This record gives sequence, structure tokens and C-alpha cells, in this order.
Amino acid sequence: MSRKDFQDMIAYEIYPTSFFDSNDDGTGDLNGIRDKLYHIRDMGFNTVWINPFYVSPFKDGGYDVEDFFDVDPRFGTLKDFDELIKEAHGMGLRILLDLVAGHSALSNPDFLKSAKAQRNEYSDLFIWNDNPWQKGENLISGMFDRHGCYMVNFFAHQPAFNYGFKKIDQPSWQMSYKDQRTFKAREYLLKVMRFWLQRGADGFRVDMADSLVKNDDDKAATIEVWNDLFARIRKDYPEVFFVSEWSDPKRSFKAGFDADFVLDHWDNFYHRFFRSNEHSRGTSVIHGDGDVSFALNDMRERFSAAEESGAYLSLISGNHDTPRIADHLDERELRIFYLFLFALPGIPFLLYGDELGMKTSDLPSKDGGYQRTGTRIPMIWDDSEPYHGFSKTEPYLPFSEENKVSLEQAVNDENSLYHFLKKLIALRKQIPDLRDPHLPIEEKDRIFRFERGGLDLIINLSKKTYPYQGEKIIATEDFDADLPSGAAVLLKRRA
Repeated sequence: MSRKDFQDMIAYEIYPTSFFDSNDDGTGDLNGIRDKLYHIRDMGFNTVWINPFYVSPFKDGGYDVEDFFDVDPRFGTLKDFDELIKEAHGMGLRILLDLVAGHSALSNPDFLKSAKAQRNEYSDLFIWNDNPWQKGENLISGMFDRHGCYMVNFFAHQPAFNYGFKKIDQPSWQMSYKDQRTFKAREYLLKVMRFWLQRGADGFRVDMADSLVKNDDDKAATIEVWNDLFARIRKDYPEVFFVSEWSDPKRSFKAGFDADFVLDHWDNFYHRFFRSNEHSRGTSVIHGDGDVSFALNDMRERFSAAEESGAYLSLISGNHDTPRIADHLDERELRIFYLFLFALPGIPFLLYGDELGMKTSDLPSKDGGYQRTGTRIPMIWDDSEPYHGFSKTEPYLPFSEENKVSLEQAVNDENSLYHFLKKLIALRKQIPDLRDPHLPIEEKDRIFRFERGGLDLIINLSKKTYPYQGEKIIATEDFDADLPSGAAVLLKRRA
């Protein structure tokens, strides 16, 4: 794959615990992913992002990594991974892995070596202060014999790798990010990358990509570190792809990332258009009272940053950290959302199960998921009872009675959301204009027009019909003449 081909990527996200259980122990696994690659390919996706499957105590869904160089037994073996890569590549599918760059698990052997009282070669790999009695943000004391506190990157069980500090507040223990001792963390991360790239991975989604250097408010030092890392890894792997969990394209692209996620954050157009509610910033644009001006200004700024840098935004249907999009939108609105997702520039990502309109379940926390646990429920493959083709054993995470539609039903219903998505993906592949990075945007009276080369995407969120002109390519619903209120159409402009 050439890096110029990134614009053609259409990605499918898998939480491995819940995708497909190949050995009937109740937990999804790598062989289960391999067994279902045909579903991903047949929908039209060409890239698969797999959430962490590394050895982990699973206090944060696998994002607390005990061993960065092996597969957790619940998911299989390194041989299983190799077979998955071989099969995926044989089907024309690329594989992206999660790269947990900023922290490990407390049980990581190299962290435990850094926690020893006697200094050793691992003492500077993680951030430690020199005072076990010090109180401070993100400092945990009293857990180990080392005379000091370790710093966490997010949860208390995720000790931070030592990429150094930009601003030094306490020189007795804080190291500059330019200090050679902090380069141990860079070398460690490069070792992790090389291990999985040698086994055939095509790239990485980088967890908490902006979290490397501490006391780095403008992220200039973190950007500098990423530039160094990318310069070195791309000498050996020039075609490797990196997408950042940053949601700040100007900084992400300056750091050298190929794509940046537009996450479900209250301060961006994605949230304001489709997900905003009483718990964030009120009604979303699609539901009538959202801040159109804010959403469009943010949208223009983010897409302009991508076009200027030659990189890509990655819009998401959702991910393992967010409530599912079907919680916010009914099926009519979902079709508008998906036309938006697949007709705009960038690299779209769809979370497994969203092709069925799956909703979030109300579940107690498991694996440190908290409210996210209900998003990570098992895929509904068929109508067999009691476990819907996912497993012959009670699943590790339960099904929800709210979710009724199976893949079997969706495939057999030509009017299903599943078939609408297949058509959209096929159009995105067939029509180069849908991958055009340039995105002129117009809005008047809640009628939105997004120019896609010689095409227009028109979304009518007004209360009136809209007399459009052009050749209809695909629409969210059938209509004879004017575009109805609450509908969208992709059309070829008349000369």
C-alpha cells in the first residue's frame, strides 16, 4: 500500500471481546475476527481497526497493557494473529492496531523493575518523583518500595512512560523531554511498533496521542517527539499509517499523523450536529435548536487543516468509548448521518454493530468500562437463541433486549440500514469526487449544501420541502420531486 492510497481507506472498528467467539468460551477472539472477515469485506470496508488484544489485567478494557509483545490468552496466540494478518491481506484488508503510547499496566514487568528500590536500567522508563510523601495531581504513593510516587497517565493503574517535561516545576525529579534519559521511552515505543509491523500490521490508531510530554500546554514538545518517532519508524516502514486520538487536527498533523479522529467532544461539529443533548450543549443541529454557526465554523476549520496539510480527518459512527449513534438518532436520521459520514472527505470509521443500528445497553461496569461497557456488547449475528450466533456459551458481556435486529435479518431486508450502508460504501469507492479533500459549505435556513467535486450533498433540516436541481444518485428516502424536510440527497450538479 502506498501512503497516497490512504484517501481510499474505509475502516471498521472491532472490540475483540464482543465480535465473534470462535471457541465457545463466551469471549470473542482473534480467530473469531478472522472467521468474520468476509462480512467486513462484503460490506465494502478495506481496513479493520482492532482494539487492544495484548496481555492485560483488563482494568481498562485492555488499554492497561501488561505485555506489549504478546496476545492475551483470552484472545488467542501470536500464531492466531499471524493467521489473521495472512487471511486479511489475502482478502485485500488492511489491519490497524491500537498503539498505547503513553502508559502501561501496573503489572507490566518493565514498570515493576522501575519500581524497585535499587536503581536499574528501567528506573527512568516511567515517571517517578523523589518523595513518597508528596501530594500532587496524578501522583500515586505507597504502592512500591521505590522512594517516590509514580505518575499516572489516566487511571491510577496506568503508570506514565517518561517522555519528559516541557516546563520543569520540580527539577529534583522532572526531566526535560530533551534529556537523553527520557529517550528510553521513545526507544521502547519504537520497539513495540516494529514488533507488530514485522508481523504484518499496516498501521496504528494511537491512544491518547497528545499525552506523551508533561507540562506541555501547547503540545509543542509532544509534537517534536512524534516527529522524531515518525522520522525513525518510516525509514524502515515508509507506508505505515497512523491515526491519532487527538481530535485537534492542526496539532496532530503538525506532529506527523496521517489522520486525526473527530471524537465525540462537545466542542466540535460532529457532536453539535448529531450527538448534543441535555448533558452537553443542548439540542443537536439535526434535532432543531443546535448552534449551526458554531458547528459550521468548526467544520470548516478542521477540514481546511486537513486539506492544507495533505492529511485526513477521520469521522466516526462511534467507538468503544462513546454511546452508540443510534441512541441519539432514529433510523430516518441515521440515514442522514451515514450519508454525511461517507460523502465527506477523510477516512470514515464505523463501529461494529452500527450497521445494524445497535444501541447502548445499560450495564454495570466490567473491565473498567463504566458507562462505556454498554457500548461494547456482543455483535448480533443471527436469530438463534439464546446467543444469536455470537457463541454457544453465555457471553462475557451480555446482550440487550433493546437490540432486536440481527445481521441475518438485515441481510434479508433490502430496505435495511445495512443495505443502505453497503450502497454508500460502494458509491464512495466508485466516485472519486467523494474523496476530494476540498469541501465548500453553504447553509441557508437550515438547508445545508456540501460541494463534493461535481456533486452536491444536500441535507434539508428545515421544516419545508426543498426544490433541488440535479441528477439524484442516492437519497435517504424515496421522493418524487422536492427534497422532503428531514431528508438528504447526493446529486450530480447540472452544468
